[in-house]
Amino acid sequence: MAPHLLVRPANKSTPRLAQSISRALRAAGAASVLTMAVLVNAALMSDAFARVSADQPQIASFVPADPQEGAPAEAPAAVDEQEARYLAATIWAEARSEGEEGMRAVAHVIANRRGERFGASIESVVLSPYQFSAWNRGDPNRRLAMHPERYATRGVNLETWETAQRIAREVLAGQSADPTGGALFYHTTAIRPYWARYGQGRQVIGAHAFYADVLDRTQRRAPQVTQVAQTFDTPIPIDAPAAQGPRAGRVNGVIQHAPASAAHQALPSETVIDANAAATPTINGVPITQLRATGQP
Repeated sequence: MAPHLLVRPANKSTPRLAQSISRALRAAGAASVLTMAVLVNAALMSDAFARVSADQPQIASFVPADPQEGAPAEAPAAVDEQEARYLAATIWAEARSEGEEGMRAVAHVIANRRGERFGASIESVVLSPYQFSAWNRGDPNRRLAMHPERYATRGVNLETWETAQRIAREVLAGQSADPTGGALFYHTTAIRPYWARYGQGRQVIGAHAFYADVLDRTQRRAPQVTQVAQTFDTPIPIDAPAAQGPRAGRVNGVIQHAPASAAHQALPSETVIDANAAATPTINGVPITQLRATGQP
């Protein structure tokens, strides 16, 4: 008996599995294509953004409000307490009503003056005669400048005195910005001193006017030399007598002139006087001895 081939009936799930696999492959292919498209698009956009960015100016991501912010801070200079006291006392007596801004401006003027022109120290600058009115004798603020602790005991006086001390130390330590830009002179706007007309670089801060400098007034007042040769055609000899004679003084405010012939003549006081002749009594100008000789009484 011939053997029979065993034929297994077809599995109905086989076509379904093949279809699922085919669909999965197609889906994977579509996803790969989409992924590649996204990557290519991103690359193109990145390249375009890079080219555009290269053409634009570079902008810092953060700009500090203070240009000096972020820079290494300089160590404050050593402060001489005696100098700080003179500076604080002066700005408190001169500008305590101007608040911190006004006192700081005055403090920088004092500090700017240190040198050969006004004095090498704060003490010499503020105590120079008639430079800062608070130190002038008779000024009502002089007692405040000399003894601030006696008057700055409470309230506004104490607050402004503490502020003045802080400002003085900041200025001397090099930790304060100069609001005057290097001014050397100032005065209250309530007055107009004579030297203000020579001031340069005037600016007003609060109730004070500040000046970068004041011109030397001695140069403006220097006399001009007049050349005689340009004024007179012929120089006049010094010893030549005037046409109307030498001056002989004043009578009732009017200048009197002696005759021209009297020029260079000896004065009566310079002639030799005969003491005996001067002592001889006369009548009508005739000596008595002569009258007796002629028999006249």
